[in-house]
Order: sequence, then structure tokens, then C-alpha cells
Amino acid sequence: MKINKLILISTILIAMSFFLTGSKAVAAEASPDAIAIRVMSNLEHYSPLVWYKKNIKLQGSPQNLLVDGYEAVRDGRTVYVNAANISGNDFYTNIYIISYNQEAENKTIDIFGQILTHWKFNTNFDINSSQKQKIIRDVKRLTNLYDMNSALANYKKGGFPGLKSGSYITGASISTWPSWQATLGSELGITMPIDPINKLNNCPAGYDVKTCWNQTDKAFYFNFNLSAGDTKSISRSPVYWYKNGVFYVGLETNYNILSAVSNLSFNVAIP
Repeated sequence: MKINKLILISTILIAMSFFLTGSKAVAAEASPDAIAIRVMSNLEHYSPLVWYKKNIKLQGSPQNLLVDGYEAVRDGRTVYVNAANISGNDFYTNIYIISYNQEAENKTIDIFGQILTHWKFNTNFDINSSQKQKIIRDVKRLTNLYDMNSALANYKKGGFPGLKSGSYITGASISTWPSWQATLGSELGITMPIDPINKLNNCPAGYDVKTCWNQTDKAFYFNFNLSAGDTKSISRSPVYWYKNGVFYVGLETNYNILSAVSNLSFNVAIP
């Protein structure tokens, strides 16, 4: 487990000459308390909870929360945030760990809460609000892909779910289809994640608007491929899909992912 960066804010009330209480700046008084921030690489794109379970020996009962839109978990005095770092065209995820010392003063706990409330990631000048929301959604998609692949690797029946029945198409399912949860999720023994947008684009007349399935013709409108040149490729829609033992997700951004991730589409177009 590699530490990329260690930032220690010791004697926090001295180091911060002022801190915000409501809308007023209040002079800080000396305190023995400390707030520490550690930045850990997350090349596997673990969710905060998965990272916590894999790396923390003394575990408590972590609670889910969001920090600047990114998924996080909190266990007592410590918060773990999974956030993207964008450097030029490179995209990677880190786990940001922030905690304060035992028996901290109330003012330190208040500052800790303010840090969580006002912490901003991806403040690059070239990332606007719309692009940041895409980045946040793509981080979620990468963690979901890991979770789905992990469930597939632990499939107790051996091989992979064949979906020979219970889905519109043998061996296939999509996160907008009923079989995604009812059949595939049941086979894997998990609650299947769904894409943050989870919508098939531009289903034509005669096809169900949500599933793009034509019940009369028993036909699915889109093609299961990753081809950017195929206007009917499912990879152009913000959905997850599964076919013959392989999970796929589509990203809205087109950054260079700095860790090997298979079965990604960079073709997603949001209507």
C-alpha cells in the first residue's frame, strides 16, 4: 500500500490563523489538536468501502457519505474519499484520508466538519462544473466495474452466468432490463449497480423507451459492441451491459486512464 503524499496539519488551531464560523472570521487560539490528510493511490478503482475493508485492520462500522459529490465512508474520526485526480489528459483515482486526534476539542471537530463541507476536488482551471459531474460519474462507473468483476470472479457455480433464461437475449443483460437485477443479480448473489444516468439513447418507435426491446418482433434495437463507428452500438449509451461472462461500462470523459481497465467504452453520448 503506497503513500503518494502525506500532509500533516499539526497544532491545527495555530496553523490556521483564521477559520470560518458561519460568515465571520474568528481568530484561532492555540490547540494541541491535529488534523491529518493522507493521499493513497487507488489504481484498482476500489470504492471507499472496498478500499477500507482491504486496507484497514481495525474496522468499525463505516457510514456512507458524499464529499464534494464523491463517494466516501466515515468511521469515527476518519473519512475516506475516493476521488479522481486529473493531470493534463491523465485520469487516476486516489483515496483521500482525513482524520483528527482522539479527545479533540469541539472547535477542532467543528473545523473538521467544515473541511468536509467545503473540500473541493478537481479545481483545475480547464474543468468546469459540467465536466466535473462527468468525472464524478466516471469514477462511480469504474468502481462499479470493479465490483461487478469481483462478483463474477467469486461466482460459486463456476464459469459465468449463462443467462439461458430470464433475459430478453440469451447470455446478455443491460442495466435498464428487468433481468439485470432479477436474473443476473440473483445468479451472482448481489444487488447489481446501475449506471449513474442509466438510459438507452434514442429508442425508435415500436421499441420500449426504457429497454429498447420490441416485444412483437423479439428484437433489441442496439448492437452489442464497442465500435465508435456503429451508430447502433450500445456503447454510445450510458448503461452497463453484460454479455457471455463479460461486463462493460461506458465513460463520458475521454481521459487517459492510468491503470489497465478492460471493457471500457469512450463512446458515450448524453442526449
